[in-house]
Amino acid sequence: MPDALVETWQAGPDGRFASVDVAESGQFRGFGRSATDPSGHFEILTLRPGPVAAADGPSAPYISVAVFARGLLKPLVTRIYFPDHPENERDALLNALPARARATLMARPAADGYRFDVRLQGDDETAFFEL
Repeated sequence: MPDALVETWQAGPDGRFASVDVAESGQFRGFGRSATDPSGHFEILTLRPGPVAAADGPSAPYISVAVFARGLLKPLVTRIYFPDHPENERDALLNALPARARATLMARPAADGYRFDVRLQGDDETAFFEL
């Protein structure tokens, strides 16, 4: 989608989210923002997150994503997961989804890291979450 804004937030490699003190110190903040280009592409350069502690056990590493664009009354929110991570099998949110929806949340390995396509409609529409 051209002329959109993509925001990401995530835990660090240690599985912890940055505190205000860390964010102000210039260390890893776990937040990114990218405008899409005329072709609808965006790019985020970050560190791969670690598993996050949760009440029902650690969640798989993920990056939260929000898409803001004209014509959307509210941002669309989803997550990026990484394939073949052992915690994927135990992640409560990921496993609550049907297999087809889970597949839309998986990043794909690429030469320069990972690729994740946000699809707003169609057969491979990305699974979005209500806040």
